[in-house]
Formats: sequence, structure tokens, C-alpha cells
Amino acid sequence: MGAVVIIAGGTAGIIALRSSDDGGSPGGAAGPSPLGDARITVYNAERDCQDQRVRACSLGLAGDPYVAYRPSNIVGRVWHGAVPRADCRIANGVTVTDEAGGHSSMWFRVLPDGKRMWGPGIRIRQDQVQYSTLPNCPG
Repeated sequence: MGAVVIIAGGTAGIIALRSSDDGGSPGGAAGPSPLGDARITVYNAERDCQDQRVRACSLGLAGDPYVAYRPSNIVGRVWHGAVPRADCRIANGVTVTDEAGGHSSMWFRVLPDGKRMWGPGIRIRQDQVQYSTLPNCPG
């Protein structure tokens, strides 16, 4: 069981969280955010998918982190190397399980193209989730 958790943490590191360099807020439909400001870098552990921009290699972004993570809730997609801005996180969303059996109910609100969407925390490196400085999203 412990080995599965360690493997899940290593292989599920699909998105790396890092501080934003520019300190600005996204404009567009979402407008400026009074919350946090960080960038998450999409990382796909499957080497075959790192250079392919096809649907099978994408990470689905949800419209609502409290609704099942199914195609009907996917409102956007990102691929390896994309760097959307994140402004906050929640810890009580729908639990998502990765391919290695790891689980997480944490979600990060991202703002690609100024539209608010949600990326599942299971696709973020475990150390980055644990040490994230993003605030909790307002209820």
C-alpha cells in the first residue's frame, strides 16, 4: 500500500506548481483576481504524450469541482507544457483517482484564456500540492 502511494505520487506528477514571475492578474472574462497568483505547468508523465497534442494526451479541466469528473463536466483541455494561471484551491471537491491508484479531492482554479476552470490536484506533484501557497477559494 505504501509503495502504491509513493509510486502514485511520483507518476501522478502531471502538473508542477510554481510561483508566477510576472505578479500580474489575468484579465479577460475572469477579470483581476483578489486571491492568489501562481502558475501551474502541465506535465504529462507518459513520454509518448509529451510531444503530442491529441485529445488522448490532454488533461481535462472541469467546470465544477463538486460535480463528477466526467466528459459532461470537462470545459477545457491543456497539454504538456501549458502554463495556466491558478488563483486558489479547494480541498473538498470530487475525489479523482489517477492511473496509479492515487486519490485527491484537491482542485486548483485555473484561468486559461481568462475563463475560470478547475484542474484536479492529483495531476500536481505531491510536494507542490503540500507546499502550495495558494489560498483557499471562497465558498
